[in-house]
Amino acid sequence: MREGPEDANELKARLAKLTSDLQTQRETGQKADRKAEADLTDKGLGQALSLGFRVLSEFVAAVVVGALIGWRLDLWLGTDPAFLILLMGLGVAAGFWSVYRLAVTPPGPRDGKKPPQ
Repeated sequence: MREGPEDANELKARLAKLTSDLQTQRETGQKADRKAEADLTDKGLGQALSLGFRVLSEFVAAVVVGALIGWRLDLWLGTDPAFLILLMGLGVAAGFWSVYRLAVTPPGPRDGKKPPQ
């Protein structure tokens, strides 16, 4: 079967329509991607960094406080590394507990009220 000129014109018209539809779909997808990326960098990334710094600071603070108290007790009582090791271990445990509480607690207001909608 040989195609005639009208079949070729129909195919060219279909191809042109499909090409324009595909281009429209690509542009729409790119706009949505840019919007999602902007939302991530504006809000989501900031919240993630905030939570990360909070987790880091609470963990490090617990370990440092435990180590300092243990070091001072060792100096005061004359027991060289015993209290330092013991209280640093307790500081690590307290740091992990703090990180666990942050991970389990859902974000939002803690007073029991629903957020405004």
